[in-house]
Amino acid sequence: MAVNAAKSGGRVVARHGGALFRLAPVSGLSTSTAAMTAQRISHYLAHHPRATWEALSAAVPAAPLPHGHVDAVILSLAAKNSHTSSPELVARNALTFFYWSASSSSSSQSHSLRSYCLLVHLLSRAALIRDASVLLQSAIAKHSSSPASPFLDAFFAAYEDSGTAATTRGLHLLVHAYARARLPEEALDACHYLSQRGVVPSLAAFNAVLHAAQRSGRFGVAWEVFELMTLKRVYANQSTVELVIGVLSRSGALARMAALVERIHGKKCAPGVVAHVALTLRIFEEGRTEQGILLLRRILQRNMVFDDIAYSLIVHAHCLAGDLKSACEQRDDMVRRGCRLNSFVYTCLIRVHCSEGNVDEALQFLQEMLSIGLKPYDATYSHLVAGCFRQGRMEEGSEYMGKMLHEGLVPDNGTCNEMLEALCDSGEVSKANELLTAVMDKGVVPDQNTYLRLINGYGKVGDAQGIIKIYHEMEHKGLNLGVDVFTSIIRGLCQCRNLKEAEKFLTVVQRKILAPTSEMYDVLISSNCEKGNTKKALWLYDKMTENDMAPSADIFMMLVKRVIKAKPACSSNC
Repeated sequence: MAVNAAKSGGRVVARHGGALFRLAPVSGLSTSTAAMTAQRISHYLAHHPRATWEALSAAVPAAPLPHGHVDAVILSLAAKNSHTSSPELVARNALTFFYWSASSSSSSQSHSLRSYCLLVHLLSRAALIRDASVLLQSAIAKHSSSPASPFLDAFFAAYEDSGTAATTRGLHLLVHAYARARLPEEALDACHYLSQRGVVPSLAAFNAVLHAAQRSGRFGVAWEVFELMTLKRVYANQSTVELVIGVLSRSGALARMAALVERIHGKKCAPGVVAHVALTLRIFEEGRTEQGILLLRRILQRNMVFDDIAYSLIVHAHCLAGDLKSACEQRDDMVRRGCRLNSFVYTCLIRVHCSEGNVDEALQFLQEMLSIGLKPYDATYSHLVAGCFRQGRMEEGSEYMGKMLHEGLVPDNGTCNEMLEALCDSGEVSKANELLTAVMDKGVVPDQNTYLRLINGYGKVGDAQGIIKIYHEMEHKGLNLGVDVFTSIIRGLCQCRNLKEAEKFLTVVQRKILAPTSEMYDVLISSNCEKGNTKKALWLYDKMTENDMAPSADIFMMLVKRVIKAKPACSSNC
């Protein structure tokens, strides 16, 4: 098939199989003439067996194409469902025209985002996935923005404008393209965008986003993708489960989650069960109880978790929400359905009773648990110990702590801090220190809050050396000490009436390039006033004003009264 071209009088004449194409003069094209030219070019591309660059240069005007001319040509091809030409042939010719018009020396404009989008849908319809992917990645690199909504709007509009000839293949390809570009957040946005418009991404597309999120360490995005696909009834396959297990492993939560599932069910479960339990727990911990229960019921219908695991997690959700009545009703429903109660369910009920101060009811659940042969674990004891110490029942709490340590179990930092706070508030700081040493020997690593409780405790009993020792221990462990730590140290030393050491720590704060707080100055001013050192209190007040700070109203009045009281004494001496 030959193409003959001749230029005469500003026209280009192209012959194709005996048919004569007369394209309008280039200069001064009207809107209607430009539209006619676009139709003729699209007709040429739709019926020519192989549009080469040479043939296009002969058949298409060589001068700059009007704005939107390329869009119109591709739109005409994308919206046309030709029965006479192969979709692959039309798409390849359109791609050739696209590249030719972009690189032609006569072309003065780069392609619009709309041109890219229309052509991607045309290529996708023809199953030219590789070409469509390359073009889509190029479009993302040139036209994508943050947020991705303008790009998504343009891409979906091109899909709709393609008419009945369009397929959703290009829409799924967009999710893949974002994932390949290592843009998991944008890929997730695309998944949400398409889902809201009735186009649910394919399982392969969701897996691609999961893979991108896992590789880039965006674990939060990975969980959102896993949740969305499950809620949209796109259920996980083996690749999905492997990716989610990879997220759990890389975030350090896999062993804990597998142990929890085994504790509920009584034996080890498949990775798919662990993955879905982890997702559900994450939703519950975010306070989205209803959404988590909905998701749980869906995966239960698909036999992706066991009945006892599902009902146990629902009990856990109600306990997290503080709805003890619903939690107990769900536990009773478990029994009616023939599910075996487990230590996880009892621990959830014990936790909510202890948090509400009902330690006696929690102990009843413990006895019921032991009576049916269930064994308490570290969380069970931790909740009981913390509950006892909060209620001032320190002997009982210490007894359960002893059982816990005897069984080789270790409390978490939150439980340790509850115990230390209760002991320090009661003035038993030495016992608190001994307790901390004992749990540290078992592997507990104290955090900043742990040491803050000891600092406050030493301040209440007037042990300045104890405070200083805690400070040096924190420094030795390399903890990042902020102004809240130094505020507690200064307050504690002032309680011990060791103002000289307290002022030294004010200097330490400045040396560490930290900004002293008004609370630090308030404590020092009030302590000096109480001690009768008015001159020092005024000096500290001056320092406050130099740093654009002002004392609280109570401290200011205390300082004023002290100055007024000091003046008569000065006058009588004079």
